[in-house]
Amino acid sequence: MSTLFVDTINEKTSGNGVAIPGHVIQVKYRTIQNAGISTTSTSFTDCTNIYVDITPKSSSNLIVWQCTQTFNLNDENGYARFRIVDSNNSDATWSSNTYMASVAYYQPTTTYIDYPMFHINTAGSTSGMRLQLQVLIESGGTLTNNWSTLDARSIMAMEIAQ
Repeated sequence: MSTLFVDTINEKTSGNGVAIPGHVIQVKYRTIQNAGISTTSTSFTDCTNIYVDITPKSSSNLIVWQCTQTFNLNDENGYARFRIVDSNNSDATWSSNTYMASVAYYQPTTTYIDYPMFHINTAGSTSGMRLQLQVLIESGGTLTNNWSTLDARSIMAMEIAQ
C-alpha cells in the first residue's frame, strides 16, 4: 500500500498535466432578485435575468446548471415548460431534451411555490456561453415570479472534468 501526500493540486492549464475526471474545474454564478417574470407566451421567451455566463475549458466536460425560483401560475388548466438555451449562440437549445423542467398546474393567485431546477449536459464547446432559462405556457394562464424583491436567488453553472 502506498500513500500520496500533497499540499496543493493545481488545475491542468496545458497539455502536460493530468485532468482528474469528476473534479470541479470552475463554478460561475449570479445572484438576482426573485421578481421580474410575468408571461402568457405560448412560445419560448427568456425568463428575465435568469441566466449564467460560463466559458468551458473543454468541450467534453460536463456543465451542471441549477437554480431555484418561486413561481405562480394562475390557471387551473395551464402549466409552464422550461428549457435552457445558449443565448450567445443564437438561442441554441442547450438542455438535452425538449423541456428540462415544468411548473405545476393551478395555484390560487396568492400561492407561490419554490421550484428547483437542475440540469446536466456536455459543454459541447469552449466558446463563452450564456445559459439562459426560457419558458412557454401551455393551456393558458399567467406565470409570474413577483414574489418578493427582497428574496435573492442564485443561478449556477459548474464545469466538471470528464
